[in-house]
Amino acid sequence: MKDEIWRLFRHLVILGVVILLGSYTILHFVQDKLNVSKTEQLLCVDAQISSALLLSGAESQLPESHFNWYFHSTQPFVISEVASFFESGLLVRLDGVRYQYTIVSPEVPLLTGISSQADSHLKFESLLGLLLLSEKISYLDKIALIESMSCLSVSNTKATSSSPLTSITFQHDNHHEYGYIWQDESAEGALYLTLKHEEYIAFKTVILLVVIVIVVIMLLVIWRQFMLLEAKSKMFEKITLEIARGRGGLSKDISDSNGALKELAFSFDSMSSHIERLLKVQKEMIHAISHELRTPIARLRFGLEVMKDEVSDSVGTTINALEGDVEELNVLVDEVLTYGQLESDSLELHFNKVSIYSLINEIVQHNQLLLKHLTVEVKVEDVNELVVADQHHLSRAMQNLILNASKYAATKLVVTFSSDSERWQIDIEDDGPGIIFEDRDKVFIPFQRLDNSRTRASGGYGLGLAIVQRIAFWHGGAVLIGDSDIGGAKFSFIWSSSHHKETLA
Repeated sequence: MKDEIWRLFRHLVILGVVILLGSYTILHFVQDKLNVSKTEQLLCVDAQISSALLLSGAESQLPESHFNWYFHSTQPFVISEVASFFESGLLVRLDGVRYQYTIVSPEVPLLTGISSQADSHLKFESLLGLLLLSEKISYLDKIALIESMSCLSVSNTKATSSSPLTSITFQHDNHHEYGYIWQDESAEGALYLTLKHEEYIAFKTVILLVVIVIVVIMLLVIWRQFMLLEAKSKMFEKITLEIARGRGGLSKDISDSNGALKELAFSFDSMSSHIERLLKVQKEMIHAISHELRTPIARLRFGLEVMKDEVSDSVGTTINALEGDVEELNVLVDEVLTYGQLESDSLELHFNKVSIYSLINEIVQHNQLLLKHLTVEVKVEDVNELVVADQHHLSRAMQNLILNASKYAATKLVVTFSSDSERWQIDIEDDGPGIIFEDRDKVFIPFQRLDNSRTRASGGYGLGLAIVQRIAFWHGGAVLIGDSDIGGAKFSFIWSSSHHKETLA
């Protein structure tokens, strides 16, 4: 996991550097575009005012202009014609710092101006003063000229000024606008002139958009990394679950080939494979030994049976005891083989409809001698007493639970069946000493005995409850231990009512 966190941190650092460089490039580009746009606006005003002065004949030379002008006509034009020429005016960028402004008549160019490369100062105010304060142009003509200029904004204002042309700074909320108040002697009101603002995104808006994009990209990267971690953790959880179920072997399409999760998964898989081999060897050895024991047990049983006819009655008593030991050994071999079969991965169950009432009564009747000292009470609802189960293994499990309870019950044993829409449950209760909470898991361990009282003298080999637990597992259920209402232990055999619909093999 440390490697995953370091990889995420490294990706975020690299992405942060890339985003910072990209943001700097974007902001620098936007700033340049804004500066170029501002410069072109000022040059446009310069060119249009200069064109008005030159074409109208008010001025012949304009050292205040940023352009070097070339006049292609020898005759001045009337103001109405000059105002119409602004529609054909074209400002073109020649190189990095120079611009060309051209006014073209329907036939030929009338005026061409090329901006000076050396001078970076724009004499906007002085040019505007030459136009507005010129005595060669009437007030109405001046109004017509400035209103026809595409780069200059003109509006009425209530502000007054002591001089005909005054520069002012107009504040709009959080930014400033520079303009001029023109108060002509022949006019009743004043006019406010400033640059006509183009529609473009404010620089602070660009910064905000860049920040939003950066945050979104960072969140997407972090979200993607966490999704990858979640996918890997789910895969690892699936692998460990498969290992826990005893299904070793990893799929070949595991992602994160260099990640810690895959290394850990392969470590688990290796450990699982090793444990699986050990268990397989153990099962095969127990199975083989159990089968091999059957032959000498059969010979012992046959030999003892023959000897009984050839010895005295006193020796015959000893032979009967030996026969009991041989039978006990034979039962132990049967239980070992049964448990080994239930522990294997190839057990096949045959599910059929089973009557719980008939199954329990048959077990009680068959073991009447072992249960004769107890009162056995069977509580089964006649309406819902049919279940779906493997009858042979379910009967074996119920018999083991009932006989186990009979060994420790004092006077009474109760078997109760209940069901709902999802499961069936059989409870076996006794009025014996019960089982303390700390020891309840131990009773399912093969050959495990809780105390010295649970010896072979009381019957059993520590495999009965282990077999019951495995039968419950194969039925999609479990065995739970609790306290009985009648004073002893309560074993609950629970299995799913839909597990038989699945394919078991």
